[in-house]
Amino acid sequence: MAKLTSDPTTFATDFIKADDEDAVMLGDPILDNMMTALISLGAEVWTNRRRVKVLERVLEDKGVTAQMIEAYMPTDDENMAWQKERDAFIKRTFGALSRTGDKPLDSPNPAFDTEDRS
Repeated sequence: MAKLTSDPTTFATDFIKADDEDAVMLGDPILDNMMTALISLGAEVWTNRRRVKVLERVLEDKGVTAQMIEAYMPTDDENMAWQKERDAFIKRTFGALSRTGDKPLDSPNPAFDTEDRS
């Protein structure tokens, strides 16, 4: 395990969710949604490529060949589980395309609202 060179707790802060899902940042909500989907897809692709590289190396070291992997046929249960994972992936990567983007960028953010409304 790698040694930490600094104390990560000194850089910690509470997470404040931004209220920007309906904000228009690039002048057009469609362009915002496309950019969000593109960035999400790129992150997913690279994460999966890196994981596959690790798995291929481990499998190769254990004697599993590429031909064995190509010949594998999933069970019906695996297919159903993978379809659910696929649907979650599509929502995660392309879900931004369904946003309306009708909130101005400078609209108030309830996460930062300190006014007492009781």
